[in-house]
Amino acid sequence: MMRSFFNAVTGLNAYRTWMDITSDNLANVNTIGFKGSRPVFQDVISSVTIGLNTVTNTMKSTTYGAGILVDSTQKLWTIGNFKQTGVNTDLAIQGRGLFIIKDPISNTFYYTRDGQFRLSRDGYMVNSGGLKLQGFRVDEKGRTIGTGLEDIHVIQQLPPKSTGTITFLQPSNLNADAAVPATPFDPNDPTSYNYKYTITIYDSLGTPYQADLFFRKSATNMWEIYLRSDINPSTAGYELSGNWTNVQFDPSGKLIYDGDVVREPSPDGRSFLYYLNPASLTVPTTTPSGGTFPAAADWRIYVGETPQVGAPNIGDPISNSYITQYSADFIVTADQDGYAKGDLVDVYVLSEDGAVVGVYSNGKSLPLYRVAIAVFPDPEELIKKGANLYTSISTPTIMAPGGAEKVRSGMLEMSNVDIATEFINLISAQRSYQANARTITATNAILDDTINLVR
Repeated sequence: MMRSFFNAVTGLNAYRTWMDITSDNLANVNTIGFKGSRPVFQDVISSVTIGLNTVTNTMKSTTYGAGILVDSTQKLWTIGNFKQTGVNTDLAIQGRGLFIIKDPISNTFYYTRDGQFRLSRDGYMVNSGGLKLQGFRVDEKGRTIGTGLEDIHVIQQLPPKSTGTITFLQPSNLNADAAVPATPFDPNDPTSYNYKYTITIYDSLGTPYQADLFFRKSATNMWEIYLRSDINPSTAGYELSGNWTNVQFDPSGKLIYDGDVVREPSPDGRSFLYYLNPASLTVPTTTPSGGTFPAAADWRIYVGETPQVGAPNIGDPISNSYITQYSADFIVTADQDGYAKGDLVDVYVLSEDGAVVGVYSNGKSLPLYRVAIAVFPDPEELIKKGANLYTSISTPTIMAPGGAEKVRSGMLEMSNVDIATEFINLISAQRSYQANARTITATNAILDDTINLVR
């Protein structure tokens, strides 16, 4: 009979723990990224007596239970609802991943689903505790550079960059019906060329200059392209100039890979990039403001791209030709990679791929980092540290957002606690506690009756 006393006490302890867990869930119903927990109950056996019925040849057993215990708590990793905030640096993860943040003092890494980040005075993306969000550095085209994690740092002032690359963009078309000019090329004579496009370039100090691209038809499917820029008007002639006189198109209207159009592997190794041969390019050593441009050998004027599947042959058309030659009006679109100094105006994070982009007063929007995501095969390996943080005894898989793990900008993930479910758990825990307390009361009454037998 005394066994029932102790069994009921284990029930009181277990259901008190359940109420503790439920109350913690309810207290965090509005905590960003909070994951609710539930108790894992296990029965306890004190003794088991096993016998054999020799007549029927069957087993029988008598089991004496020793109550219940809470073996552990299990975190519920369902995704909470997303709430729009309108704050560009608020982030949420659609998937199982967690943000990686670093304590700048101890250099300890933590993991969190809480995406309430802001830009610190020094330009770092930090959480409310000043821990720094981790990411992968990217180049100006958003391509990841290296694999190491870095503190995401948004520079407050963007230094000027000199132009070293001009890239033709689509749509760009040279009219196949154009006539061959009767006079030799002269940049000052509009009758000596078919079309002119003007683009602004910058030296290393951010000083802007006008550069003109001239297009002159020389024969069927053959064009001449000239680059001219008068960097210093007090000097006779053009300081920046280049002549490409044998630029060919095939009958399908696409550029041909030859001596004037050469190629190089792309930085990511996935494609070939085609550009005008810089051998005919002249670049000034200095500018009137004291700035410089990259050397002629480092200049690139990109005109096309193909997948890097085998080496192309001389004379092959470029499958993705940035400039085409169709029987249609002239249109040229181009961009260049230089810019003047700019001060930070805004910062935002692209949804899906998690690119952190700085917006500057010079009109430049520059991708700087991609937010890093940590994925754990078993989230139960994570250990709560408070302040919405976790540590882990194992090493996670670290990746950039995309695929199953997407970043949502301007949103926060709310707690996954369901109030109705927790109220039901609270009532169930309360009733279970009362039942075990009544067991103690009933056992005590029976013991009183037993004692009274000897009076």
